[in-house]
Amino acid sequence: QIKLGTIGTFDSLNGYIMKGRPAAGIGLISDTLLTDSIDEPASEYGLIASEVTIPDDYSWVEFTLNPAARFQDGKPITAEDVVWSFEVLKKDGAPFYRYYYANVTSAKIIGPHKVRFEFDSKGNRELPQIMGQLPVLAKHYWAARDFTATTLEPPVGSGPYRVMEAVPG
Repeated sequence: QIKLGTIGTFDSLNGYIMKGRPAAGIGLISDTLLTDSIDEPASEYGLIASEVTIPDDYSWVEFTLNPAARFQDGKPITAEDVVWSFEVLKKDGAPFYRYYYANVTSAKIIGPHKVRFEFDSKGNRELPQIMGQLPVLAKHYWAARDFTATTLEPPVGSGPYRVMEAVPG
């Protein structure tokens, strides 16, 4: 159990859009493909992804998903969820995401548990790590909801924390 305090209040449990004021710590409900290491600068390790492939020229990155990775409702995390997360964040998410993923030219499903992100240039060693920081959202949850709208309905996440109750104010 975690209880977070903050100055002010919130009116949304969707922390990925510009509308509303998101609840403190809401990002903790979604895991990323990789996780960083606090004591190793520029190192990341598999979280949802179990394997990372990068060519010598750094023109793309492939992530193989851990088949055991699940959303909080028990449904498996798929390559489709990863590509959808990237596309919806870049298209409808806060402007930060359009900027952060600006050098990614495509996201492709290349297998049931494998995705590839292609870049607009070669030699940028940071781009594979940036894509490893992609929060993976549940496409099946958002299919019946407006991703661009604020909500107080607890979303289905992939991370270690689940919203059981939210009381604004």
